[in-house]
Amino acid sequence: MKKFLILFIFIFLSGLVKAESDIDQWIDSQKTYKDLIDEGFEVKSYDTATINAQGGIIIILFVTVLQKNTDVFECQEYQTLDGNMQTLDLSVVCRELTQPYQRGVGT
Repeated sequence: MKKFLILFIFIFLSGLVKAESDIDQWIDSQKTYKDLIDEGFEVKSYDTATINAQGGIIIILFVTVLQKNTDVFECQEYQTLDGNMQTLDLSVVCRELTQPYQRGVGT
C-alpha cells in the first residue's frame, strides 16, 4: 500500500510540473567585437575549445563575455580548419543577455 501511495503521489505531482523548453535569455545582436569595445564594453571572460573531427577537420570555438555596467554580451566564434590549418569556415555571433523570452517558431 505504501508503494502504491508513493507512486500515486509521484504521478499526481509530476502532472503539475510544467517546464518551458522554448525560453532563452540570450538574444542575437548585429554588434561585432569592435562595436562592443568602441561602446566601452570590457572583456570579462574568454575561453576556447578545440574539437578534432573525423577526416582531419578541426573546429575551434572561442567564447568571449563582454560587460559594461549591467549590460552583458557573449560572442561566439566558430572556426573550421582543414588538416593544413587552412580556414574552411568562420562565423561570429554576439548575443545580448536579456530577460528570458519566448522564442518564435523556427528560430
